Amino acid sequence: MRISKQHRKILKELSSRHFGTNSQIYLFGSRTDDSRRGGDLDLYVSDYALSDSQQLKAKIDFLVEAKRLLGDQRIDLVFAPLPGQKELPIHQQAKATGICL
Repeated sequence: MRISKQHRKILKELSSRHFGTNSQIYLFGSRTDDSRRGGDLDLYVSDYALSDSQQLKAKIDFLVEAKRLLGDQRIDLVFAPLPGQKELPIHQQAKATGICL
């Protein structure tokens, strides 16, 4: 996994603060492969305490703070589907390959 312990700690703290203390945040995509270089941070959030309407504000607040603390890098953030929402291929990929931070 190509993410520092400090960045991992920051992302976990931000997830708890913005998405709820029971939220889980996973790294997936190219950063999970140690043989690759570069790449954005692909993050998947599950077990969050947000309604559909609260997700956008929480996502923006998380990304602003993450970029301030981690530096300017591309971060993609995907929420697990809420009950009754369709699971998309990106959700399946994140669950299958994601590493819990």
